[in-house]
Amino acid sequence: MISIKKIVIIGNAGSGKSFLAQKLGKIFNLPVFHLDQYFWQPNWVYPDEHEYKKVHDALCLRDAWVMDGMQLRLLETRIKAADMVIFLDMPLSLCLWRIFKRTWRYHGVETPSSAPGCTESFFRREFIRFIQWVCGFKAKYPPRIMELLGNYADKKQIYVLKSSCEVDEFLKMIGDGRGAI
Repeated sequence: MISIKKIVIIGNAGSGKSFLAQKLGKIFNLPVFHLDQYFWQPNWVYPDEHEYKKVHDALCLRDAWVMDGMQLRLLETRIKAADMVIFLDMPLSLCLWRIFKRTWRYHGVETPSSAPGCTESFFRREFIRFIQWVCGFKAKYPPRIMELLGNYADKKQIYVLKSSCEVDEFLKMIGDGRGAI
């Protein structure tokens, strides 16, 4: 049995990264780091790229973690440090449903995985840009992610999950020890 101490979870917004990170943190008894909490400044202001990279890289150097977030330009650093990588390649319709549901539920407040001062709202100009980014994700990111994951396929445990059912099956496999972990 391979010891799992570092898990990376990537995918589109609304794909379930934070949910899965919390579940895996409990299963493996690992601390969970939501990268959005380190990336965004209050009121959804972009961070200084160099400062964020320092924070990101310092998190990757820790002994154990579950880390969820996208930031493709720094993904390879996370993959190199990780034992397991999970790509949630969910349908756009599911991601959008979850985003709208989350925004409705947390309207005016922070979500448990968001950065301080970053509240959910349908009425921010940035929300429209965010939805546009989410809608363009499938065309832009999965090919680049799969290429990168292919470079580590023989060195890391890599899972590409494409539906909520696959996530449930994965959690059952991990949770009851039947998996090839």
